[in-house]
Amino acid sequence: MKKKGMIVLTGEVSDTPVIRATLQGLYTASFSLTSTTRRMNRAGVYTDRQKRHNIIARGDLALAIRHKVRKGNQISIEGQFDLKQWKEKRSGETKFLNQLAIDRFSFAEPDQLALPMAA
Repeated sequence: MKKKGMIVLTGEVSDTPVIRATLQGLYTASFSLTSTTRRMNRAGVYTDRQKRHNIIARGDLALAIRHKVRKGNQISIEGQFDLKQWKEKRSGETKFLNQLAIDRFSFAEPDQLALPMAA
């Protein structure tokens, strides 16, 4: 895995985080985050462009996400781009996946901490 640059991103959690654990007790959380960019075109009309980002968190951060983050939450994250590369067995084609491995997160709206948690 190659690490590329630091990024800070704010957006809405697009789906419920999926938590996985290894036999060694290491946790991984994965979810997607939708960010919106607003630009003015030549006609003077604003257009919104939404982009979906694949997010991954490991260790204690994954456990914090498990208990606090829900679909629809507005969060800010800080992390680095990870580029995964593999060769597909059937076709022999090289595939790539861009992910954002996060180091920290915070809620964009502080009152979201009061949301009901799932058991």
